Amino acid sequence: MKEKILMLFGFRKGGESFDKYSLHLVIIALTIIIGATLYELFFLETKRDFILWGTIIFLLGAVIRTTARIQLGKLFTFNVKIMQDHKVKQDGLYRYMRHPGYTGLLLEVIGWCIFFQTKLGAIATVIFLIPAGYYRIKIEEQTLEKAFGEEYKLYKKKVKALIPFIL
Repeated sequence: MKEKILMLFGFRKGGESFDKYSLHLVIIALTIIIGATLYELFFLETKRDFILWGTIIFLLGAVIRTTARIQLGKLFTFNVKIMQDHKVKQDGLYRYMRHPGYTGLLLEVIGWCIFFQTKLGAIATVIFLIPAGYYRIKIEEQTLEKAFGEEYKLYKKKVKALIPFIL
């Protein structure tokens, strides 16, 4: 039972891990963004003009990220690893973008920054989260190319990483 609960949250035993630090970098970046936002909220004067837009963008990101996780099912892990039953996911959201979970996360953070009108949070996003996310995607792509070779390279050529048909 405990193993099933851990698997639901992305902690799955087995497979070979190819990354030790990228998840830590993303978590540190998110912590800095939250800290910067809270600092700005409590110690600097800010106005709240775009609460609705921030909420809509945040919720869109949450739906995309959650859907991506559900569609990956038991292949979802927090650690970058190839599982014994692993395959290249190419349907659902993965038909339109290779990393919809990161697209969703980025939209959530952008929505957060708009909702709270946080300039410091936006700056922290650009300085910390985007480079950490880029590094993590690079690690995942290298891992998938090593494991699946030509199949993943072809998938990479036809499907953009984060924004369908653009990026």
